[in-house]
Amino acid sequence: MKAAVLVAAVLATMPSNTLAQTAKAPVLTNGRFEQVALTVADLPTALTFYRDRIGLRLLFEANQMLFFDVSGTRLMIAADGRRQRSATPTGILYFHVDDFEAALVRLQESGAKLIGAVEMVQSTPAGTLQLQQFEDPDGNMLAIMGFLAR
Repeated sequence: MKAAVLVAAVLATMPSNTLAQTAKAPVLTNGRFEQVALTVADLPTALTFYRDRIGLRLLFEANQMLFFDVSGTRLMIAADGRRQRSATPTGILYFHVDDFEAALVRLQESGAKLIGAVEMVQSTPAGTLQLQQFEDPDGNMLAIMGFLAR
C-alpha cells in the first residue's frame, strides 16, 4: 500500500503531459541518422570511388574504415574481407542533389555503373522528382534523387 501511495504522490507532482509523452512517445520520434554504414571488400577501391569519383568529402580513416560527410550525416565504409557481391541488394542509399540534371551528367562521367534509366518518382504541377540508381564497386546500391521544376 505504501508503494501505491508513493507512486501516486510522484505522479501528482509531474506535469500532466509528461506521463502521456513518456508512455506514448516512440523512441525515434525526433531521431535522425547520425551515421550510415556499408561494407566493402576493398577499402582503397572504395576510397577512390566515394571520394574521387562521386565526390564525397572524406572526414577521416581509422581501423579499416572510411568516414565521409554527407550533409552532416557520416557515411562509414568498413572493410570486410568476407564480403561477397550480392546478386540482390538489401538496401539503397539515396542522395539528394539540388541540380539533378548536372548531377546525372557528373555521375555518368564518373564511370559509376548506372542501374536502369532515370525514373520519375512523383509528378506535381511544379515539376517531377527524379532518381537514378547506381552501384559502387562492391554492388552496394546508391541513387541520386532531385526535383526538376516545370
